[in-house]
Amino acid sequence: MTAERKGLFQWVGPLVTQDTNLYALKESGIEIANLDQARKAGKIATVSKYYSEQMLAEESFTNTESCPDRATSLRRLLDGKVQLVAASNTEMTAALENAGASADDVKSAFTLSTDLVYIAFSEGTSPALVARWQNELDAMKRDGTFARIYARWFPAEMPPGIFQLVTEEYPPVTFLKDGKPSGLVTEMVREIAARQGIPDNIRLTSWKNAYNMALLYPKVVLFSAERTPERESLFQWVGPVGKNSAILYAKKGSGVRISTLDEARNVAAIGTTTSWFTEQHLKREGFTNLLSSPDPRANVRQLMNGEVQLSVFTDITITEIVRQAGYSMTDLEPVFTVGRTYFYIALTRDTPAEVVDAWQSTLDQLKRDGTFERIYRSYLPDAELSDLLVQ
Repeated sequence: MTAERKGLFQWVGPLVTQDTNLYALKESGIEIANLDQARKAGKIATVSKYYSEQMLAEESFTNTESCPDRATSLRRLLDGKVQLVAASNTEMTAALENAGASADDVKSAFTLSTDLVYIAFSEGTSPALVARWQNELDAMKRDGTFARIYARWFPAEMPPGIFQLVTEEYPPVTFLKDGKPSGLVTEMVREIAARQGIPDNIRLTSWKNAYNMALLYPKVVLFSAERTPERESLFQWVGPVGKNSAILYAKKGSGVRISTLDEARNVAAIGTTTSWFTEQHLKREGFTNLLSSPDPRANVRQLMNGEVQLSVFTDITITEIVRQAGYSMTDLEPVFTVGRTYFYIALTRDTPAEVVDAWQSTLDQLKRDGTFERIYRSYLPDAELSDLLVQ
């Protein structure tokens, strides 16, 4: 299913999750949570003119090594000449066998992009028939039949569920810990899913990939997301599950002082993170002096080396972002609070209303029985939660 094809057919699925991944040797110890870490993880073998090579070039990767074919790229990985190889999950099992290796020799270290594969019915097919096919597929997913079939062909892959649960590296809200998605909203989503009998198939990828999946595919659960005017009609909303403040930060000792948004418009450049609500807010306010980067850690480095005079972050995530960028909070100082907002779980626009209601109802149960507060305070012990607990 692509954006161009979506309106041309009726769809049953998903049948296959087709990921473009960065693969590492299983015993390498390499864990990647974001694009910035991928740029520092060593050499990445690519195949000349393949989609994955073009994707890394578009993301300004400079640590790639182009190979003439897949066999050569895998041999470079298996021999320890490179640390990662960029490849599609659907080709890896056969490619590894051809190289005299197996799926047990490598692991997926990070997902760059995701495509979901469906059965496409012609537009004139009876919707009732299409619905019966979808119901039967969903039944196979619930009783384990689908997973057994999937494992025969993709033994190392997580099969696509009825719902696709996707998130990004955004600590402490969502992040990778010991190779598994974690964080305060991740735990909430995991609990909501468990109470509804939904398998835990949470996937951590880049925000860009997760956001694009939620815009295109049905029954995608994206978390967490700020409920902004630009996004309001794009999704259905469950929450709120948290709150934060968007703050403009300057380099400590820079002398940058502002007291209004108008004054912020006059600085040479402000670092923002691509497609984050903080960037969307400043664009909505008419800012034209924004320097957008796909990874928030880049905003910290731009601030510290003088490429930008201000960078915008949220109060609950900035500490970890700054640490991962190689600095500490003593290197920055807050100069202006742009606004305070709540964040939510976003479900795709075409998710049935009864499904959205079930997610909201289950979240409300978490708030009533104390689970919500217990999870929240395990990450942010001193948070003021009275407004979040109101139902």
